[in-house]
Amino acid sequence: MKKIYLVRHAQSESNARLAIRPNSLINLTKVGKVEALELSDWLCEHLSHIDGVFISHYVRTAQTAEPYLMATGQTASVIEALHEFDYLDFERIKDLSFEDLVATAEAFWQQGDTAYQDGTASDSFEHFVGRVCQVRQMFDELPDGTYVVFTHGMWIGMLMWQILHDDGLRTMDMAAFRAYELAIRPKNCEVFLLSDACGVQTVAKVRVRDE
Repeated sequence: MKKIYLVRHAQSESNARLAIRPNSLINLTKVGKVEALELSDWLCEHLSHIDGVFISHYVRTAQTAEPYLMATGQTASVIEALHEFDYLDFERIKDLSFEDLVATAEAFWQQGDTAYQDGTASDSFEHFVGRVCQVRQMFDELPDGTYVVFTHGMWIGMLMWQILHDDGLRTMDMAAFRAYELAIRPKNCEVFLLSDACGVQTVAKVRVRDE
């Protein structure tokens, strides 16, 4: 049997509205670093044996994983396609206020074009869907065991959305996904268990945060 624990990173500068940086370079806050330590304690208490740890190449997942890696002596492997949906061009948003940034993000979702790319370094919705499918295939190819994956809130939401709709056409419905993702968005350092018992994939929240 395979168990994959999906962890949303700890509080980041953008979560706390402290800074606008290129998505890959957003750091944890002081609060986030405390959350990462508490998460490490929880993982060490609940998981007795780990067969692998994965992170995205974004700084905030590496910083979230660091206390757990130090506590267990594990080394994390980077999965490039595991990163968050980076749908806004940093050069276009870097000087915006957070209020204007929120409005710009909402405009992206309202335009509804799954192939639209805000900039050459940004994702289209189609590409994001494909990236999550790519990582799911990699997960399928892992041997049975227990794994911890430090990733991002919208990425977890897309994985759940794909499982919910069995990868059907509704997966590409931007408006429907946006409404779903906002309703179920994981809190920082919440943990979800992806398992394949009896050949059926399920996702269940196993660490709940009340913040």
